[in-house]
Amino acid sequence: MGANRRRENRGEPVTMDHVLLASQESKEERETRIRSLFGFFDKESCGYLDYALIEAGLSALQIPSEYKYAKDLFNACDANKDGKVDYEEFKRYMDDKELELYRIFQAIDVEHSGSILPEELWEALVRAGIQIDDEELARFVERVDKDNNGVITFGEWRDFLLLYPHEATIENIYHYLERVCLVDIGEQTVIPAGISKHIHASSYLIAGGVAGAASRTTTAPLDRLKVVLQVQTARAHIMPAIKDIWKEGGLLGFYRGNGLNVLKVAPESAIRFYTYEKLKTFIMNAKGEESKADIGTMGRLLAGGIAGAVAQTAIYPLDLVKTRIQTYACKGGSVPSLGTLSKDILVQEGPRAFYKGLIPSVLGIIPYAGIDLAAYETLKDMSKKYILHDEEPGPLVQLGCGTVSGALGATCVYPLQVVRTRMQAQRAYMGMTDIFRRTFEHEGFRGFYKGLFPNLLKVVPSASITYLVYESMKKGLELE
Repeated sequence: MGANRRRENRGEPVTMDHVLLASQESKEERETRIRSLFGFFDKESCGYLDYALIEAGLSALQIPSEYKYAKDLFNACDANKDGKVDYEEFKRYMDDKELELYRIFQAIDVEHSGSILPEELWEALVRAGIQIDDEELARFVERVDKDNNGVITFGEWRDFLLLYPHEATIENIYHYLERVCLVDIGEQTVIPAGISKHIHASSYLIAGGVAGAASRTTTAPLDRLKVVLQVQTARAHIMPAIKDIWKEGGLLGFYRGNGLNVLKVAPESAIRFYTYEKLKTFIMNAKGEESKADIGTMGRLLAGGIAGAVAQTAIYPLDLVKTRIQTYACKGGSVPSLGTLSKDILVQEGPRAFYKGLIPSVLGIIPYAGIDLAAYETLKDMSKKYILHDEEPGPLVQLGCGTVSGALGATCVYPLQVVRTRMQAQRAYMGMTDIFRRTFEHEGFRGFYKGLFPNLLKVVPSASITYLVYESMKKGLELE
């Protein structure tokens, strides 16, 4: 085995001879094993496999169906895409997969002993950023180690992962181990409650951050227009406001504060999505649910509301400074920098000024985030169940769900958003109650909805883009 590893280090390609040597079987024995496995799936002796046969075979092996491994395995084997997998296609998949598994087996077997020791598996997981305790490690080794001698041979490693249709990275193998190892013999297969327990928080932070930054940059002009309209105490008109923004700064005037907006919204969206996912798991465990997707509408509302409040509180000072920049009356076309404006607020108004409007903001974000997230997931689940017949929603469906949920949430809490913006931008008010009273007295009920139209124009694509990018990032980062 050490000689094989030295050949690889010299750049020589791994061949099937290396695989045969590692598995200690002859070509004939391997051929018999693969034909036997093909026959296991081909229960009806058709001479080929279709999707139904592969799904039934994986189910018989107690490989969880919730993760659609059957569909992915069928697509991986069906090289000519004719809807049937003959033996030659099946064997070609086996050849490629065994070579792939041999390479990663060698990478984990740092002692070149021909077996993976528990400590070697633990070190490989740590290098991949995955932390597990001794009990979980022992359970994983036990699940793969068929002869119970405390180490994993290549044959055991190969047999356990041979039907795993995705790329055999240590992260993917860990997710597969986590899902399959929680299946007990004689028990119904369930989705593990802690499926994302060991995934780095940074994965959700990256997914949420990229989604938020992308959506805010796309809709920055509408956000600037909305804020300008919100702080106007006289009758607000959209076209004059647009002309004033253009006159003040041209095209770039519509993007004033966008850099800070992205700086703010990336961690805000990241914290919101990550907290939401964690709260869903917590609520599910508290209720004793077996499915992460089945925490109920009230559970989603609670998780979404708390996640929004946590995220909003964490980044609120940036939000206040962003509003001040967007509503700053330019003199000579210049806008103060982030540092200068922050220093002026601190010196002139004190540190508490950075949290002006936090109460209406939190009061608004709880129902907004709750309605938004709960409506989105509910609509997505309904479309999956009643329209797509258990197929995963595509981009257009995700965009539609995000559009409806975003518009619904924004409209419900818009008056609180107007109050918050006025508290952030103007010093004339004595507090939230004063703003409510004076706005109603001088502007009437309509005053609480100034800027709603550009806000909806902003929220609809913003929410849709956010969720579309977030779902894509979740799949790319293996968070599903």
